[in-house]
Amino acid sequence: MRVVIDEYGTYVHKKRNRFVTMNNKDKAVKWEFSADKVTQILVYRGAAITADAIDLAVKKGIDIIYLDKFGKPFARTYSCKFENSAAVHRCQVRAYDSEKGARLMRGMIEAKIRNQSYLLKSLARNREDRELEETAEHILSLCAGLPEGGDIDMSRNRLFGIEGEASREYFGALGTVLPEKAYSGKRTKQPPEDLFNALLSYGYGILYTEVEKACVLAGLDPYMGFLHTDRPGKPSMVLDLMEEFRQPVVDRAAISLVSKKAVKPDELKAVENGFYLDRSGRHKMVEAMSSRLSKIITYRKDRHSFSSLVLRQAREVVKFICGEEEAYSPFVYGG
Repeated sequence: MRVVIDEYGTYVHKKRNRFVTMNNKDKAVKWEFSADKVTQILVYRGAAITADAIDLAVKKGIDIIYLDKFGKPFARTYSCKFENSAAVHRCQVRAYDSEKGARLMRGMIEAKIRNQSYLLKSLARNREDRELEETAEHILSLCAGLPEGGDIDMSRNRLFGIEGEASREYFGALGTVLPEKAYSGKRTKQPPEDLFNALLSYGYGILYTEVEKACVLAGLDPYMGFLHTDRPGKPSMVLDLMEEFRQPVVDRAAISLVSKKAVKPDELKAVENGFYLDRSGRHKMVEAMSSRLSKIITYRKDRHSFSSLVLRQAREVVKFICGEEEAYSPFVYGG
Protein backbone atom coordinates (compact mmCIF):
# COMPACT_ATOMS: atom_id res chain seq x y z
CA MET A 1 0.00 0.00 0.00
CA ARG A 2 1.23 3.49 -0.92
CA VAL A 3 0.18 6.17 1.58
CA VAL A 4 -0.20 9.66 0.10
CA ILE A 5 0.03 12.63 2.49
CA ASP A 6 -0.80 15.64 0.33
CA GLU A 7 -3.18 17.80 2.35
CA TYR A 8 -1.69 21.06 3.64
CA GLY A 9 -1.18 21.02 7.42
CA THR A 10 -1.42 17.24 7.72
CA TYR A 11 1.32 15.28 9.47
CA VAL A 12 2.09 11.62 10.11
CA HIS A 13 3.08 10.29 13.51
CA LYS A 14 3.65 6.86 15.02
CA LYS A 15 1.20 5.06 17.32
CA ARG A 16 2.65 1.67 18.27
CA ASN A 17 2.84 -0.25 14.95
CA ARG A 18 0.64 2.20 13.07
CA PHE A 19 1.02 5.39 11.07
CA VAL A 20 -1.59 7.98 12.05
CA THR A 21 -2.24 11.12 10.01
CA MET A 22 -3.65 14.17 11.77
CA ASN A 23 -4.58 17.71 10.85
CA ASN A 24 -2.24 20.15 12.58
CA LYS A 25 -5.01 22.69 13.22
CA ASP A 26 -7.79 20.65 14.85
CA LYS A 27 -5.72 17.53 15.75
CA ALA A 28 -8.42 15.37 14.15
CA VAL A 29 -7.27 11.89 13.08
CA LYS A 30 -7.75 11.51 9.32
CA TRP A 31 -6.31 8.07 8.58
CA GLU A 32 -4.60 5.17 10.35
CA PHE A 33 -2.54 2.48 8.61
CA SER A 34 -0.82 -0.63 9.95
CA ALA A 35 2.91 -0.40 9.21
CA ASP A 36 2.76 -4.05 8.09
CA LYS A 37 0.57 -3.05 5.13
CA VAL A 38 2.49 0.05 3.97
CA THR A 39 5.19 -0.21 1.27
CA GLN A 40 5.85 3.49 0.61
CA ILE A 41 4.86 6.90 2.02
CA LEU A 42 4.58 9.88 -0.35
CA VAL A 43 4.80 13.23 1.50
CA TYR A 44 3.97 16.42 -0.43
CA ARG A 45 5.01 19.98 0.31
CA GLY A 46 2.87 21.41 3.10
CA ALA A 47 2.62 18.04 4.89
CA ALA A 48 5.06 16.53 7.40
CA ILE A 49 6.18 13.32 9.13
CA THR A 50 7.63 12.94 12.64
CA ALA A 51 11.02 11.40 13.50
CA ASP A 52 9.28 8.53 15.34
CA ALA A 53 7.23 7.73 12.22
CA ILE A 54 10.41 7.85 10.12
CA ASP A 55 12.07 5.45 12.59
CA LEU A 56 9.14 3.01 12.27
CA ALA A 57 9.28 3.28 8.47
CA VAL A 58 12.99 2.50 8.16
CA LYS A 59 12.69 -0.42 10.60
CA LYS A 60 9.95 -1.87 8.39
CA GLY A 61 11.89 -1.21 5.16
CA ILE A 62 9.34 1.41 4.05
CA ASP A 63 10.85 4.22 2.00
CA ILE A 64 9.60 7.78 2.31
CA ILE A 65 9.53 10.09 -0.73
CA TYR A 66 9.10 13.86 -0.57
CA LEU A 67 7.50 15.47 -3.65
CA ASP A 68 6.57 18.88 -5.01
CA LYS A 69 3.09 19.79 -6.28
CA PHE A 70 3.90 18.38 -9.73
CA GLY A 71 4.74 14.97 -8.23
CA LYS A 72 8.48 15.42 -8.78
CA PRO A 73 10.54 13.82 -5.96
CA PHE A 74 13.04 16.17 -4.29
CA ALA A 75 14.20 14.04 -1.33
CA ARG A 76 14.06 10.53 0.06
CA THR A 77 14.61 8.80 3.40
CA TYR A 78 16.56 5.53 3.36
CA SER A 79 17.49 3.14 6.12
CA CYS A 80 21.19 3.38 7.03
CA LYS A 81 21.29 -0.36 6.22
CA PHE A 82 21.16 0.50 2.49
CA GLU A 83 24.90 0.79 2.12
CA ASN A 84 26.30 1.51 -1.30
CA SER A 85 28.44 -1.12 -2.99
CA ALA A 86 31.87 0.23 -3.89
CA ALA A 87 32.58 -2.85 -6.06
CA VAL A 88 29.50 -2.24 -8.20
CA HIS A 89 30.30 1.46 -8.50
CA ARG A 90 33.75 0.55 -9.84
CA CYS A 91 32.06 -1.73 -12.40
CA GLN A 92 29.86 1.21 -13.49
CA VAL A 93 32.94 3.36 -14.09
CA ARG A 94 34.72 0.64 -16.07
CA ALA A 95 31.59 -0.15 -18.13
CA TYR A 96 31.19 3.52 -19.10
CA ASP A 97 34.65 3.56 -20.65
CA SER A 98 34.22 0.24 -22.48
CA GLU A 99 31.76 -1.03 -25.10
CA LYS A 100 29.63 -2.46 -22.27
CA GLY A 101 28.05 0.94 -21.64
CA ALA A 102 26.99 1.29 -25.29
CA ARG A 103 25.71 -2.31 -25.42
CA LEU A 104 23.69 -1.76 -22.25
CA MET A 105 22.05 1.40 -23.58
CA ARG A 106 21.43 -0.06 -27.02
CA GLY A 107 19.48 -2.81 -25.28
CA MET A 108 17.48 -0.39 -23.11
CA ILE A 109 16.60 1.92 -26.01
CA GLU A 110 15.66 -1.02 -28.24
CA ALA A 111 13.40 -2.28 -25.44
CA LYS A 112 11.76 1.15 -25.13
CA ILE A 113 11.09 1.31 -28.88
CA ARG A 114 9.72 -2.24 -28.93
CA ASN A 115 7.47 -1.45 -25.95
CA GLN A 116 6.15 1.64 -27.77
CA SER A 117 5.48 -0.39 -30.90
CA TYR A 118 3.80 -3.28 -29.03
CA LEU A 119 1.55 -0.89 -27.10
CA LEU A 120 0.39 0.71 -30.38
CA LYS A 121 -0.12 -2.75 -31.93
CA SER A 122 -2.31 -3.73 -28.98
CA LEU A 123 -4.41 -0.57 -29.43
CA ALA A 124 -4.58 -1.17 -33.21
CA ARG A 125 -5.86 -4.74 -32.73
CA ASN A 126 -8.61 -3.61 -30.36
CA ARG A 127 -9.71 -0.90 -32.81
CA GLU A 128 -8.99 -2.79 -36.07
CA ASP A 129 -6.97 0.30 -37.07
CA ARG A 130 -4.68 -0.53 -40.02
CA GLU A 131 -2.98 2.90 -40.07
CA LEU A 132 -2.06 2.60 -36.38
CA GLU A 133 -0.67 -0.89 -37.06
CA GLU A 134 1.53 0.52 -39.86
CA THR A 135 2.86 3.24 -37.57
CA ALA A 136 3.72 0.59 -34.98
CA GLU A 137 5.59 -1.42 -37.62
CA HIS A 138 7.54 1.64 -38.74
CA ILE A 139 8.55 2.45 -35.16
CA LEU A 140 9.75 -1.14 -34.75
CA SER A 141 11.83 -0.88 -37.95
CA LEU A 142 13.83 1.98 -36.41
CA CYS A 143 15.58 -0.56 -34.15
CA ALA A 144 17.62 -1.65 -37.18
CA GLY A 145 19.41 1.71 -37.15
CA LEU A 146 20.62 1.51 -33.56
CA PRO A 147 24.43 1.71 -33.46
CA GLU A 148 26.63 -1.33 -32.80
CA GLY A 149 30.04 -1.24 -31.13
CA GLY A 150 32.05 1.69 -29.80
CA ASP A 151 31.65 3.33 -26.43
CA ILE A 152 28.69 5.31 -25.14
CA ASP A 153 30.20 8.72 -26.01
CA MET A 154 30.44 7.60 -29.66
CA SER A 155 26.89 6.16 -29.68
CA ARG A 156 24.94 8.67 -27.57
CA ASN A 157 23.81 11.10 -30.27
CA ARG A 158 22.70 8.30 -32.59
CA LEU A 159 20.81 6.54 -29.77
CA PHE A 160 19.07 9.76 -28.73
CA GLY A 161 18.26 10.57 -32.36
CA ILE A 162 16.52 7.25 -33.05
CA GLU A 163 14.83 7.23 -29.65
CA GLY A 164 13.54 10.76 -30.32
CA GLU A 165 12.18 9.84 -33.77
CA ALA A 166 10.39 6.78 -32.36
CA SER A 167 8.89 8.80 -29.49
CA ARG A 168 7.59 11.56 -31.78
CA GLU A 169 5.80 8.98 -33.94
CA TYR A 170 4.55 7.10 -30.88
CA PHE A 171 3.10 10.13 -29.09
CA GLY A 172 1.66 11.41 -32.38
CA ALA A 173 -0.08 8.08 -32.96
CA LEU A 174 -1.62 8.16 -29.47
CA GLY A 175 -3.32 11.39 -30.58
CA THR A 176 -5.47 9.33 -32.97
CA VAL A 177 -6.63 7.12 -30.08
CA LEU A 178 -7.27 9.51 -27.17
CA PRO A 179 -9.94 12.26 -26.98
CA GLU A 180 -8.81 15.63 -28.33
CA LYS A 181 -9.99 17.37 -25.15
CA ALA A 182 -7.58 15.25 -23.10
CA TYR A 183 -4.53 15.10 -25.39
CA SER A 184 -3.04 17.40 -28.00
CA GLY A 185 -1.12 14.63 -29.83
CA LYS A 186 2.39 15.54 -28.63
CA ARG A 187 4.41 15.06 -25.45
CA THR A 188 4.60 18.22 -23.37
CA LYS A 189 6.14 18.69 -19.92
CA GLN A 190 7.42 21.26 -17.44
CA PRO A 191 4.54 22.00 -17.36
CA PRO A 192 2.26 19.51 -19.13
CA GLU A 193 -0.24 21.19 -21.46
CA ASP A 194 -3.16 18.74 -21.18
CA LEU A 195 -4.67 15.96 -19.05
CA PHE A 196 -2.85 13.00 -20.63
CA ASN A 197 0.53 14.71 -20.37
CA ALA A 198 -0.18 15.67 -16.75
CA LEU A 199 -0.94 12.01 -15.97
CA LEU A 200 2.26 10.89 -17.73
CA SER A 201 4.46 13.38 -15.89
CA TYR A 202 2.97 12.42 -12.54
CA GLY A 203 3.24 8.71 -13.31
CA TYR A 204 6.87 9.01 -14.42
CA GLY A 205 7.59 10.65 -11.04
CA ILE A 206 6.19 7.59 -9.25
CA LEU A 207 8.09 5.24 -11.56
CA TYR A 208 11.26 7.23 -10.80
CA THR A 209 10.89 6.44 -7.09
CA GLU A 210 10.50 2.72 -7.85
CA VAL A 211 13.54 2.61 -10.16
CA GLU A 212 15.73 4.66 -7.82
CA LYS A 213 14.94 2.27 -4.95
CA ALA A 214 15.81 -0.71 -7.19
CA CYS A 215 19.15 0.87 -8.15
CA VAL A 216 20.09 1.41 -4.50
CA LEU A 217 19.06 -2.11 -3.46
CA ALA A 218 21.07 -3.56 -6.37
CA GLY A 219 24.14 -1.56 -5.35
CA LEU A 220 24.12 0.78 -8.37
CA ASP A 221 25.01 4.45 -8.00
CA PRO A 222 21.77 6.20 -9.14
CA TYR A 223 23.81 9.20 -10.37
CA MET A 224 26.32 7.27 -12.49
CA GLY A 225 24.48 6.52 -15.74
CA PHE A 226 25.39 5.91 -19.37
CA LEU A 227 23.00 7.43 -21.92
CA HIS A 228 21.91 10.36 -19.75
CA THR A 229 24.96 12.51 -19.18
CA ASP A 230 26.43 13.48 -15.83
CA ARG A 231 25.22 16.65 -14.16
CA PRO A 232 25.15 17.54 -10.45
CA GLY A 233 21.93 16.21 -8.94
CA LYS A 234 20.89 14.34 -12.12
CA PRO A 235 20.09 10.64 -11.42
CA SER A 236 21.41 9.39 -14.77
CA MET A 237 21.34 5.65 -13.95
CA VAL A 238 17.70 5.92 -12.79
CA LEU A 239 16.71 7.77 -15.98
CA ASP A 240 18.49 5.13 -18.08
CA LEU A 241 16.75 2.16 -16.44
CA MET A 242 13.35 3.90 -16.49
CA GLU A 243 13.31 3.70 -20.31
CA GLU A 244 12.30 0.00 -20.25
CA PHE A 245 9.30 0.61 -18.00
CA ARG A 246 7.70 3.85 -19.22
CA GLN A 247 5.24 2.24 -21.64
CA PRO A 248 4.38 -1.00 -19.75
CA VAL A 249 3.79 0.73 -16.42
CA VAL A 250 2.98 4.43 -16.81
CA ASP A 251 1.66 4.92 -20.36
CA ARG A 252 -0.73 1.97 -20.17
CA ALA A 253 -2.10 3.22 -16.81
CA ALA A 254 -2.61 6.78 -18.16
CA ILE A 255 -4.21 5.58 -21.42
CA SER A 256 -6.65 3.44 -19.44
CA LEU A 257 -7.64 6.31 -17.12
CA VAL A 258 -8.25 8.71 -20.04
CA SER A 259 -10.01 6.16 -22.27
CA LYS A 260 -12.41 5.16 -19.48
CA LYS A 261 -12.89 8.84 -18.52
CA ALA A 262 -11.90 7.88 -14.97
CA VAL A 263 -9.97 11.19 -14.80
CA LYS A 264 -11.37 14.30 -16.51
CA PRO A 265 -9.93 17.66 -17.58
CA ASP A 266 -11.70 19.38 -14.67
CA GLU A 267 -9.29 17.50 -12.37
CA LEU A 268 -6.47 19.78 -13.54
CA LYS A 269 -5.15 22.94 -11.90
CA ALA A 270 -3.87 25.69 -14.17
CA VAL A 271 -0.33 27.06 -13.85
CA GLU A 272 1.59 29.38 -16.16
CA ASN A 273 1.65 27.76 -19.65
CA GLY A 274 0.14 24.47 -18.51
CA PHE A 275 -1.56 22.31 -15.91
CA TYR A 276 -0.94 19.81 -13.17
CA LEU A 277 -3.25 17.26 -11.56
CA ASP A 278 -5.40 18.39 -8.65
CA ARG A 279 -5.67 16.30 -5.48
CA SER A 280 -8.39 14.06 -6.90
CA GLY A 281 -6.44 13.47 -10.12
CA ARG A 282 -3.24 12.70 -8.22
CA HIS A 283 -4.97 10.12 -6.01
CA LYS A 284 -6.46 8.37 -9.05
CA MET A 285 -3.06 8.19 -10.76
CA VAL A 286 -1.37 6.89 -7.59
CA GLU A 287 -4.06 4.20 -7.33
CA ALA A 288 -3.63 3.27 -11.01
CA MET A 289 0.17 3.13 -10.67
CA SER A 290 0.01 1.03 -7.50
CA SER A 291 -2.30 -1.40 -9.27
CA ARG A 292 0.00 -1.50 -12.30
CA LEU A 293 3.19 -2.03 -10.26
CA SER A 294 1.61 -4.89 -8.29
CA LYS A 295 0.14 -6.55 -11.41
CA ILE A 296 1.47 -10.12 -11.81
CA ILE A 297 2.61 -11.16 -15.28
CA THR A 298 4.45 -14.15 -16.73
CA TYR A 299 7.92 -13.15 -17.90
CA ARG A 300 10.41 -15.74 -19.14
CA LYS A 301 8.32 -18.57 -17.68
CA ASP A 302 8.20 -17.07 -14.16
CA ARG A 303 5.54 -15.00 -12.40
CA HIS A 304 6.56 -11.46 -11.43
CA SER A 305 4.96 -8.18 -10.44
CA PHE A 306 6.12 -5.14 -12.42
CA SER A 307 7.63 -3.83 -9.18
CA SER A 308 9.75 -6.97 -8.73
CA LEU A 309 10.76 -6.81 -12.41
CA VAL A 310 12.19 -3.32 -11.89
CA LEU A 311 14.46 -4.70 -9.15
CA ARG A 312 15.24 -7.77 -11.26
CA GLN A 313 16.42 -5.59 -14.15
CA ALA A 314 18.60 -3.45 -11.86
CA ARG A 315 20.29 -6.65 -10.68
CA GLU A 316 20.65 -7.82 -14.30
CA VAL A 317 22.52 -4.57 -15.04
CA VAL A 318 24.90 -5.35 -12.15
CA LYS A 319 25.50 -8.91 -13.40
CA PHE A 320 26.34 -7.61 -16.89
CA ILE A 321 28.62 -4.72 -16.00
CA CYS A 322 30.43 -6.78 -13.33
CA GLY A 323 31.03 -9.69 -15.72
CA GLU A 324 28.68 -12.32 -14.25
CA GLU A 325 26.67 -12.37 -17.51
CA GLU A 326 27.93 -12.05 -21.08
CA ALA A 327 24.91 -10.01 -22.23
CA TYR A 328 22.17 -7.81 -20.80
CA SER A 329 18.56 -8.80 -21.54
CA PRO A 330 16.29 -5.73 -21.36
CA PHE A 331 12.64 -5.93 -20.34
CA VAL A 332 10.26 -6.08 -23.31
CA TYR A 333 6.52 -6.33 -22.71
CA GLY A 334 3.72 -7.40 -25.02
CA GLY A 335 5.65 -8.65 -28.04
